[in-house]
Amino acid sequence: MRMLAALIASALLWTASTAAAPIAVNPNWGVLFPAEQAAALTRQCSRPAPRPQGAWQPLPSDIARLDQALTALLAGKSLQPAAYYRQYGGLVVNGRHLIYVNGARNAVVKNDWHSRAISICDGGQLAFGVEWDPASGAFSNFAFNGAL
Repeated sequence: MRMLAALIASALLWTASTAAAPIAVNPNWGVLFPAEQAAALTRQCSRPAPRPQGAWQPLPSDIARLDQALTALLAGKSLQPAAYYRQYGGLVVNGRHLIYVNGARNAVVKNDWHSRAISICDGGQLAFGVEWDPASGAFSNFAFNGAL
């Protein structure tokens, strides 16, 4: 009887640990904008966005760390991380070096997403913006677009 109970407990623990892992963001659906174009990501019509005083160029390793953290953030909001395209820009906001994430569901992304900032009005959970501080690893100011 104890053996059966131990097997059931092990199976439940294994199931819980594997079911909790969200599907990561698609690495092919992210693009880092050059510093001189990063501010374009903040021109949104139906959600708040930071007001940068300058820009900087994050490293690919910064984006890799951000993507890991973003997967957990989106999954925690009951979203599907793998369904979002992401545009990244290094911004200086209030003296802090942040990376702004402009995210949009695959259903609303056009072919020029690699070079042109995605900006749709309204749409609710179809698009979001969030700031990430690479020094602390913390997110701030997450916002969806306005309601449909």
